[in-house]
Amino acid sequence: MFHGWYGSPWYGTGGYAFPWGGLIMGILVVAIIAGAIVFIARGGRNRMDDRRDATQRGIDILIERFARGEIDGETFKKMKAQIEEKS
Repeated sequence: MFHGWYGSPWYGTGGYAFPWGGLIMGILVVAIIAGAIVFIARGGRNRMDDRRDATQRGIDILIERFARGEIDGETFKKMKAQIEEKS
């Protein structure tokens, strides 16, 4: 009477149950969740590294301008404080 899913070896009523299906699915779900957590964590860390790199580049440009004599010491300190404040 009930053919299809009920008599298939994957469903488990015909004596051919797939005994490790639940364990494999559990491991797969945990792996997917762990992968998502790692992906999100790496993304956040990369954004922080980018911001740190941008801050350092700005300070390097200020140092070069100060070394060439384009800005004085007081201007250098003010601009450096502004750059560090934004990061």
